[in-house]
Amino acid sequence: MKVVSKLVELDFEVKRIEKTKHGIVVLNDPARSMATKVHITPEDAMTIAKAILSSGAAFRFVLSFPFVYWFGRLKGQPKKKGSRP
Repeated sequence: MKVVSKLVELDFEVKRIEKTKHGIVVLNDPARSMATKVHITPEDAMTIAKAILSSGAAFRFVLSFPFVYWFGRLKGQPKKKGSRP
């Protein structure tokens, strides 16, 4: 996944997800890019869920990505790192 903001453009590959007292922490692989932690609280998770459920495009993506991923793998298409449609 690629994170783009005014401060940084970062390739973020999820390495681990840890449970904390106040939510979860998503950690990337520091060997691949700058070490990064994303803290997600229950409120953040609810905001994300509401955004996905209220966005037709995001909802379709969530429902279809497993099929698109596996059909691409079966056809032998290489995994595209950091590419954006």
